[in-house]
Amino acid sequence: MKVAVTTPTGNIGSKLADLLLTGAEAQVTVLARSPQKVEHLAARGARVVAGDQLDPASVDKALEGAEALFWLTGMDYTAADVLAHYQRFGDAAADALRRHPGLRVVHLSSVGAQLSENTGPIRGLHYAEQKLNAAGSNVTHLRANYFMENVLAALPTIASERAIYSSIPGSVSLEQVATADIAAAAAHYLLRGTRGHHIVDVFGPERITFDDVATMVGEVIGKPVKHIKIPPDALESALISQGLTADWAAQLVELDDAIAQGIVTARAGDVQWQGSTAFAQFAREVIKPAYGQVTAAA
Repeated sequence: MKVAVTTPTGNIGSKLADLLLTGAEAQVTVLARSPQKVEHLAARGARVVAGDQLDPASVDKALEGAEALFWLTGMDYTAADVLAHYQRFGDAAADALRRHPGLRVVHLSSVGAQLSENTGPIRGLHYAEQKLNAAGSNVTHLRANYFMENVLAALPTIASERAIYSSIPGSVSLEQVATADIAAAAAHYLLRGTRGHHIVDVFGPERITFDDVATMVGEVIGKPVKHIKIPPDALESALISQGLTADWAAQLVELDDAIAQGIVTARAGDVQWQGSTAFAQFAREVIKPAYGQVTAAA
């Protein structure tokens, strides 16, 4: 099967490309803005197309002969208008599907994408889902739960203050999922997905609170870590100070509020995919070495 993959250098796209190239079932094309960053994939047999998802010519070249496409809209924290950013990518995906009507598309969406408002950047994925469904007959949306990798953004304060700051209460629980498990779900539906419109809830093997996350992080680094709730305006200011645009900061604060209220936690798909990575395993395999790199560089 010929499969095209976008964002092959990202957290999910890189793992997905690796999975597809490890098996013998797929001929893989990756669409990469920086081909030099995917030379290791080319060495393993991937066809590399240099270009951007917003460039129709590049997308069409990547889709030559393809039967399935993995589409992911990456986060651009320099975007002044977050919804417009997602809309551009949603429109580009829908246009590509109209040009290639026999294509099956596996689209990375998010828990909560059935909602049209009050979900921060997830509104952009709601838009993309609607556009893709209108453009083609064979679309699978992977509505991934909260990424376990999100905690990595807190490594600087974990290292310096033994704290994870958030506007979400520590008692809030989610079925957090590792990006490796999201990539596994994407590989499955690219290779074995059925035709038609489908929504797949992708979630982890356990429901854990943010307090649980802090405790388990502390266990693997050998020092106690606390989850500390801060006011939304303090979080917004902190995000802007870290280089995010004002709109991105506002959208992420809105998303955190939706999570705190339980608005974006429900499974709403017609199919369910449960990952196998528990957070304690993720903490040992991913957080501990990442923490070591942060402290070594300090």
